[in-house]
Amino acid sequence: MPASSMPAPRLPRRVVLTATAVAGAALTTSCSNEGRGGIPAEFANAPVPLPTHIPYQGVEPDLPGDPETGLMDGYFSYPANPVTSLPEAPGDGENIAALVRTDKPVPPDAARNAFWQELNTRLGSELELNIVPAPDWGQKFATTVAGDVLPELFAVEGGTPLLPQFLDASAADLTAHLSGDAIQDYPFLANIPTDTWRGTAFNGKIMGVPVPRGVMSTSILYKREDLLAEKGIDDDPQSFDEFLDLCTELTEPRENVFALGSVPLDLIRQMLDIPNGWSESDGSLTSSVEADQQQEALDAARRLVDAGVLNPGTFGAQSSDRKSWFGSGRNYFIFDTFSAWPQFHQAQTSGETFAMKAMRTPGFDGDPEMANAWLANPTYGISAIRQDVADRAETFLQVLNYLAAPFGTAEYLFRIYGVEGVHYTMDGSDPVPNDRGSSETALGFRYLTDAPWPIYVPGNRDSTQNWYDGQRTAVDYGVRDPTLGLYSETKTRVGGSIDGRLSDLTNDILQGRKPVSDWDAGVTKWRQDGGDQIRDELEKARADRDSA
Repeated sequence: MPASSMPAPRLPRRVVLTATAVAGAALTTSCSNEGRGGIPAEFANAPVPLPTHIPYQGVEPDLPGDPETGLMDGYFSYPANPVTSLPEAPGDGENIAALVRTDKPVPPDAARNAFWQELNTRLGSELELNIVPAPDWGQKFATTVAGDVLPELFAVEGGTPLLPQFLDASAADLTAHLSGDAIQDYPFLANIPTDTWRGTAFNGKIMGVPVPRGVMSTSILYKREDLLAEKGIDDDPQSFDEFLDLCTELTEPRENVFALGSVPLDLIRQMLDIPNGWSESDGSLTSSVEADQQQEALDAARRLVDAGVLNPGTFGAQSSDRKSWFGSGRNYFIFDTFSAWPQFHQAQTSGETFAMKAMRTPGFDGDPEMANAWLANPTYGISAIRQDVADRAETFLQVLNYLAAPFGTAEYLFRIYGVEGVHYTMDGSDPVPNDRGSSETALGFRYLTDAPWPIYVPGNRDSTQNWYDGQRTAVDYGVRDPTLGLYSETKTRVGGSIDGRLSDLTNDILQGRKPVSDWDAGVTKWRQDGGDQIRDELEKARADRDSA
């Protein structure tokens, strides 16, 4: 019987997934923990030895990264004659069903997809993927778990409510396979930095394999270097006022050209040195929403709106719209993640002159030492193995090891670009995807696991250097959220709703429907409705982790 048609085990009654308006899915429990429900925080945050980091040494980067800071390795070209590092197929001949998401159009199914067919051949097992578009992911995941039809491999995003309880009830414990030096059996998984594995550790166990992103999920302000150069603008603004003046100078409404396609509020917050999520002092945590500079940031953002430097469709636009405006030259700046860098090159429509850089965030009043960069979670999410198929865990882990093959290997070249002559052609040693390659290779398995992302723009040395320089600058003045990897049950239950109410208030302020002075009352309500409880739980979890 194919794996996808085998009935999944029913989850224990203590864990049932139901849809909610907040996150699309929420876990509720029928057992209790001192009247609150769920797993005690000290259990959810119980420490476990994480996998040993064994970096892949097969390719020397042109631009060396740093696993400690998250800076990725940079490469000016793909190595010629890449080596096949895994001579044997990792599969066991049995089908493997998996649930994944995609941010791209869903590709043709396996019967009409040459890449998918070749992937199955190289894996030695049929990979049956249920590929879900990103906007539908929350609801699909909710109904899949509620219907007890989880496949053998499934992606789990970090914001999944009551994640420790869910994983304890439904996922296989992988500690014996991955903890410490045991990871050596899976060399490409061992290439994933240790910090990235923190997102897999729950209940004193390793419950999955991470999807590494390093610094790639960190947001920065992109600038169209080519268009600015045409206007003779070489220098970056050194303060918020200079940034506002530059945006005003660049905006030409009659030409339908505007400086910005979104309100870069988080950029302004970083100009003001507002903490990244939480800040810690002597064991006490303070949320960034409580920072004294918040009203100043909101007031500055309102000044940008009032100056008319935003595209008129800003507040109703989708992310794809903003990327299109930036790529076509209708906007000079866009606040986006480092991971979007290659997308702009693939989708840009401005011809061969297209060039961009990351702008160093200035200090609000001109002192760059007073600005920071919010370094994002290095773990996008995890993939887990269904609990009742733990006897095949080694096979699943070998398949995931293949899917984490690093840059420079023949396996990476295939899994990212496909088959030469079918999905891409070669320009020197660099692959150049064609339309079929772009369509067929987007199978979503990069949301099961991945290698650390390289900084690499095929055939574009200058852009590769700019991407690397931007990342290096960001990590130099970057700050991390000190609560990453800690679990708060209250956050999983009400965090989405109380944060959502602050987000709604923010939008009302930015669009002039409410005054900036309403922010303090909104924060007070946030604290009363769960923020203070979240703080208490995170402080205890951090103390427990530091004393372990």
